[in-house]
Amino acid sequence: MTTAVRIDLPAPVSGRIGVLDELKGVAILLIVLYHAGGVLAWADTLHLEVGVDMFVILSGIGLMLSSTKESTGRFLLRRFWRIYPPYWIILTSFLLADAHFLNLHFGTKDVVLHYLGIHAFFGDAYVMSINDSFWFISLIVLLYALFAPLRRLVGRPDLVVFIGSVASVGLALAYFYAGQPSVFGHLPLRIPGFFVGLLVGQLLKAGRLEVRLSWALGAALGILLYLPYVNGIIFASFWVGLGVMALYALLLRPAVPEVLRGDLKFLGERSLEIFLIHQPLIRAYNIYAQQRMFPGRPVTPLSIGVGMVAGLAVTVLISHLLHSLLGRLPAPGRGRPPPGPGQGEARGGPERPVPTGTA
Repeated sequence: MTTAVRIDLPAPVSGRIGVLDELKGVAILLIVLYHAGGVLAWADTLHLEVGVDMFVILSGIGLMLSSTKESTGRFLLRRFWRIYPPYWIILTSFLLADAHFLNLHFGTKDVVLHYLGIHAFFGDAYVMSINDSFWFISLIVLLYALFAPLRRLVGRPDLVVFIGSVASVGLALAYFYAGQPSVFGHLPLRIPGFFVGLLVGQLLKAGRLEVRLSWALGAALGILLYLPYVNGIIFASFWVGLGVMALYALLLRPAVPEVLRGDLKFLGERSLEIFLIHQPLIRAYNIYAQQRMFPGRPVTPLSIGVGMVAGLAVTVLISHLLHSLLGRLPAPGRGRPPPGPGQGEARGGPERPVPTGTA
């Protein structure tokens, strides 16, 4: 009688996996196109927000590949150090710019919760109050907190899946019945993708994945499939994200020119910064700049489109400069890297299986 399901690879992977960086580039492109379509009031026929699910899956893969036997405290220190410095710089910049240019001011509680990165947990009033993209930081903080105690269970994928199902369904039902639709749609519905990423990462790292047919696996499937079903909740988008990743990696990538792969890798390595910066620049500041530069002229779809292109160019430039600057600073787990192209680790990109990097 079979007691486990096992998947084997020819060999475990080692070093940095280039396709993961490219997939982050694909994901950020999908997200930018999704938000650009929202500004122009285009129908989201292709549901390009699936790029966020790709990010979450890739975060799970990256964390598993870089997992070591370090203490939980050091693990969390390294992970938070990779996320919070760029986030704090971007958050502070927008708070100052919003106050000066847009005359927008936010309450003390709102600002404090944002600096802590836990604002999305406090409901729809805070999840997107300062910047629509900042909710993602709260999701990453949650995923780090979930993964920290799970690192010692990498040999029991059935238990990992069980814990993931409890966390996903529990949070989904909590926010669903608390009447917080924005948080509900952005955070808990995406958690299953993270645990799928952990399984994929374990397969890549060890060269095999063996899932026991245990009570934990049975309970996980029941919790994840039945409980949401009876409450009218469906966890579906993470499977779509996994499908898009497979479509690129297995079918499209061989036909993609090398130069385009390099462009996707460039964007993927800077995807966190781009994710956090781009929305205000293609929306509020786009309109503001047009009204200041061309007073009296109407804002048209064409002018908005041109402004968005300019805003995205500025976004990529700022993201590159910020990424390069922070990549040259010392951080827990690594010293100061030597100058030169490609040095420093990718913020927000997948990592080498060593004790440094970011999911």
